[in-house]
Amino acid sequence: MTFIVSDKTTIYDSVLYLVVETLAHYAENEWPSPSIEQLSDKTGYSEELILESLEFGETGEPPGLLQ
Repeated sequence: MTFIVSDKTTIYDSVLYLVVETLAHYAENEWPSPSIEQLSDKTGYSEELILESLEFGETGEPPGLLQ
């Protein structure tokens, strides 16, 4: 997966990208899903910023049916 930074990329988008990559790594290794605290440790961003990114970040992919 390639992450392209553009003028419209926000910190939320960047953090969300790291969170998604971390979750994919956990899934590939069949590890239990990480907590917000663990995501914070892995990405180096605060728990608050991670939660905000989950709410406001965009991955550039169309929303799923449940969104």
